[in-house]
Amino acid sequence: MQEFNRLLRFVIAVCASLLMATSLSAQSFSPRLTTPRLAPLPVEGRTDAQKQMLASRADYNIYKTLANHVELYNRWSPLGQYLLNGSGLPARDREIAMLRMGWLCQSPYEWSQHARIAQGAEAGLTAADVHRIAEGADAKGWGDFDRTLIRMVDELRYDTKISDATWKALSTKYSPQQIIDVMYTASQYQLVSMALNSLGVQLDPILKDFIPTDVPQPKLASMPTSPRLATPRVKPLVLNEMTAEQRELVKPQMRDGVVPNLYATLAVHTKFYTPRRTFGSYVQRDSSLPPKSRELLIMRTAWNIRSEYEWAHHVSYSKDAGLTDAEIARIAKGPQAAGWSEEHAALLSAADELRREAFISDATWAKLSKTYPPKQMVEIIYTVGGYTMTGLAINSLGIQVEPGNPKFPK
Repeated sequence: MQEFNRLLRFVIAVCASLLMATSLSAQSFSPRLTTPRLAPLPVEGRTDAQKQMLASRADYNIYKTLANHVELYNRWSPLGQYLLNGSGLPARDREIAMLRMGWLCQSPYEWSQHARIAQGAEAGLTAADVHRIAEGADAKGWGDFDRTLIRMVDELRYDTKISDATWKALSTKYSPQQIIDVMYTASQYQLVSMALNSLGVQLDPILKDFIPTDVPQPKLASMPTSPRLATPRVKPLVLNEMTAEQRELVKPQMRDGVVPNLYATLAVHTKFYTPRRTFGSYVQRDSSLPPKSRELLIMRTAWNIRSEYEWAHHVSYSKDAGLTDAEIARIAKGPQAAGWSEEHAALLSAADELRREAFISDATWAKLSKTYPPKQMVEIIYTVGGYTMTGLAINSLGIQVEPGNPKFPK
């Protein structure tokens, strides 16, 4: 009996060690791809639409890759161009936010492109500044507001909302519209990192500023646990408070004379509203993904980032797409729950992996590629990234679920 107990303790110890090793390995970023999953378009054989898109773009792999799906690019590009060139942010602040998110997502391409841009005359960051972005907010040399920007990005990545302290600090320099701009800038480059990593976009020869290897890698993202806001930070407008321009903007989203809180809040930023909505409506309903697939991605993303508003509004869309009440509740349990087909479990896994490390694993990519052609694979990434972007805004602005809508499952 004593020998049996000794053997049992040994087996338990070995199992514990294996479990710990598995857990630790699961906390490491997957190696980034060294070859593309979706190849950049060669010059030969381009359609007129692809030629038109690429004629006005620099000869970079990111554009030649996304030219495989011109329709999606054209619906997303106005938002990207606004955040890159048209927002109310100082270029220096914009590049700090972009680079910090690229670092947290371990996106070599995003880092290299924006390290180049950040050191240009407009943004004026030095090579030392760029490296220090990877080191984080506590690195020596930052001013107070620089630290605030870096902490904001970290909070969006890990806690999926801006903290009270950071919101207050941002408000010392920025208007509400500028806070929306900087928040969406960081979130947009999380989406960009998801796409670059998962599509395997390779560095262009011109890029010489490589992602640092002498700084410890950041942690992976997980489900946040902090309380969500119980009151709005930016008050949603009511119709009689809106200008004629704002009323015109929200008219397509009105239901029975009522504007949902998301649109009534974002209407405070009229310059931003249309580019965001142009992309948002594409991933919401206009992409080529089957409605059921789309809603599985959206609902799992809402769950992963604890955006109850998104969940509440997509319960009805999910039912319209053919999901049952039991399936909707099962989304919260994840891809390992019994009852999913291989395809639907892989969709949920893709949402989880994009949340965790801004990258779809080889195994999940292979499973999805059995069903979804290359354009739809791009749409899978952009659906998760786009709804993550919206969910982070909902959480940070404190947009409240309207009465009568469903809550998260218990």
